[in-house]
Amino acid sequence: MSDLITELEMLISTVPENVLSLSDVENKSKPSKWSKKEILGHLCDSASVNHRRFVEILISEEPIEIVGYKQDLWVQAHNYQNEYSIKDTLDVWKALNTQITNLLTDLNEEQWNLQCLTHDEGAVTLEWLVNDYLEHTHHHLDQIFGD
Repeated sequence: MSDLITELEMLISTVPENVLSLSDVENKSKPSKWSKKEILGHLCDSASVNHRRFVEILISEEPIEIVGYKQDLWVQAHNYQNEYSIKDTLDVWKALNTQITNLLTDLNEEQWNLQCLTHDEGAVTLEWLVNDYLEHTHHHLDQIFGD
């Protein structure tokens, strides 16, 4: 479990500088595709949604059901492409992930093993969900940085 926290802390410390070094964050390959800036905005939305999930798992007496959210509509609603600078979006991403790290830092083994229900995987643990969140984050960072 500490490996997951260490991995997230490493991303928090390296991603902002690496994103700021990119020159094409606002370019869209197609109007229907997200720009790198919008992908980062999606990662903010994902952090927000997952933080809530993690808290709900920790405070609920019964396993919660994990439901999806309308990712494209969230990115549209926030208008990451036009309303935020890349630095502002990075600041939000960093703050949200720091909040997740702080939430997870002092969990005990029993808490990491708390379960939730997903449509695809059935019953999974908080640890599984955090790992899934990090895999999702890496997938989108690969899109931003080009594998």
